[in-house]
Amino acid sequence: MAASEAASITPDKGSFGKVIAVQVVAYIILAVLSLVPGISYGDPSNPAIVSPVVIASVSMIVLLTVFSPFRDGAVGHVISVVAGLLSVVCATTMMLGRVIFPTVAGHDDFWMQEGWIAGVGGLLIVLIVVCFGRQMARERRTHLIRSLSHNVVEGVAMIACAGWCFLPTLLANRGDNAAASDSGSAMVRIIALVVVAAVVVGFAVCSYLWRRDADPEPTSRKPWMGIALLPVMLSGIVVGLASYATVVL
Repeated sequence: MAASEAASITPDKGSFGKVIAVQVVAYIILAVLSLVPGISYGDPSNPAIVSPVVIASVSMIVLLTVFSPFRDGAVGHVISVVAGLLSVVCATTMMLGRVIFPTVAGHDDFWMQEGWIAGVGGLLIVLIVVCFGRQMARERRTHLIRSLSHNVVEGVAMIACAGWCFLPTLLANRGDNAAASDSGSAMVRIIALVVVAAVVVGFAVCSYLWRRDADPEPTSRKPWMGIALLPVMLSGIVVGLASYATVVL
């Protein structure tokens, strides 16, 4: 009886107006936080900067977990959260850049974005392998495609979300080191911002279809919040790549 009652509950997918409103508020908060001075660490002569945007990225990971529109279960949520937090670590540390990029790119120095890109590549591979292996380990593989796609999409969104950590660099307010804002031309920065804006608008349009076609758990809490945050988090990958373009070109 309890199962049938739960199945009869219609999850609150909200209105498209609510979804867009959440996205607009999220973008405003991210832009404002990017203007707040960050905390420097590392080499005193060439410090790295951790912006308050990092807190916003972690907050979105938490909110997507609480208001998840995905049917991937508690284990799926844990996998996605771990992947997202590791992506944030990659965006705020220099270890991967020092290990990988000096040998691949042939230079002794590196940008924080390079370490993050390396980490994202590895995390995406691990995420797909883990999610696929988890589904294959199920005794009854009902709704296999749905479960796999929901887990992967949630994980990708959380991994991509860490790209917002580089928004201050993209806006030329504060970079990963002292030369970050001098590395790219004004034209490259403008083009990068236009590309990011186009992607944001594109994801906003997609969110209409995602909200319409969403099939969250009947007992999920305000899944429309998760649907609203999903485009914002996915846009982080473009922000990170655009930021990288501005510091290397």
